[in-house]
Order: sequence, then structure tokens, then C-alpha cells
Amino acid sequence: MSDEPIPPQEKPSPTAHLDEQQKLIEKMERDLEKPNVGVLPPVAALAMLAALALAYWMKTDVEYFFSSRVPIELGAEGDYHVDQAVSNRYAQIHGVPTVKGWYVEEKDGSFVVIGLNDTKVLVKRVTFEDENRRLPDGKRPQPRQNPFFARGRLMSRVDAERYEDVFKEYEAWSGGVKAEWMLMAEQPPGKDYGSAGMFSFVMVFALVNAWLFVRGLTLKRRPKKT
Repeated sequence: MSDEPIPPQEKPSPTAHLDEQQKLIEKMERDLEKPNVGVLPPVAALAMLAALALAYWMKTDVEYFFSSRVPIELGAEGDYHVDQAVSNRYAQIHGVPTVKGWYVEEKDGSFVVIGLNDTKVLVKRVTFEDENRRLPDGKRPQPRQNPFFARGRLMSRVDAERYEDVFKEYEAWSGGVKAEWMLMAEQPPGKDYGSAGMFSFVMVFALVNAWLFVRGLTLKRRPKKT
């Protein structure tokens, strides 16, 4: 065993531990300054604006979802009250259909648009089974001619612009009688949960991106620690 003396060990500086803690704290502060979500303010702003534009485009569907479930009475044969019509509201009417109808195929089914005699109202309703068959010449049959009652979403011609071709064809067939309204039968308010849910998602998406935009600007302006 060596008799050489053991050299004295250096004692750690009393402030060394505090220095390490200070460095750790500074590192944590720098990490907190970095965005947890890698979205730059311009990207967040663009996404927010796109979401708001989509929400604006969907607003009529949402307004109808929350509108009154008491239908506007538009009357019946000999006693119509079309002057009380309000676009994007629940309404009802009774009348005799025109002899001609215009069939439309949509993602949720087959429909026929028919006029109501002595009114400026078109009605879009689901086709009956006998109306879905094809005649020998390939055309669809004449819509049923019995008087009927319809209740649903009333849209002005401006708001129902997707059916503008049908409006024009009706006018050409009727000799210039201008239709101003379309009633979407069997579409009561408060039932289109898909549109309401999509609108809610879009608005949440817009709010999240608004938060990211503000947060990104705040972090960018925060002075860096030296």
C-alpha cells in the first residue's frame, strides 16, 4: 500500500449548483418561446380567412336550421297569400300542379319540380314510384296531376340560384309567366344536423387559427433574452 498522501479534492463552488439551475431555467424559457405548433402567422391567417369564407357560404343553411318551425301560410286555390312569402323560411301551400314537370337528380334522390297554377311558386318534391319509370321514348312520365299540399323550405329565386335553369325552362314553357319562389317540400327546419355540425367545425377551425395567428405575432414581437 502506498504511503503517498491523497491530494485534497476541490470543493464545488457554493454557487455552482445555483448556476446550473439558472442555466436550466433559461433553457426552459427559451423552449417556451418556441411555438408548440409549427404554423406561421401568414398560414394561420390564410386558413382562418378560408374557414370564415366557407362559414359565410353556409350561413343560409344555418339560419334556416334555427328558424321558426311554424310555417308561413301561403294559402290554397282561390286564396293565395304569396305576398307573405319570406325567403329561407318554413312555409306551406296547397294547389293544382302544372301539367309539365322538370326532373332533377341529386345526391340524396330523384326529384321533380312542378309549378302551381295561378301562383309564382314552384315546388320541388320527391318523385313517386310511377314517376321514376321511363317511357318508350326514354322520357319521364307526366307528374301526378292531383291537387296536393306541400310544406317545406321556401327560397326566393335569387337564393335558389342552383335551379335557375329550371326557372328559365318553366318560363319558356308557360309563355313568360315568371316564377319567383321555390318550395323545397319535406325540408323542415332543425333537421339538417349535417350542415349544422359542419358549420360548428368550420367555426372552431377558424377560432383555432385565429389563436395561432395572434400567438405567432406575440412570440415574434417578444424581446429575446440575452
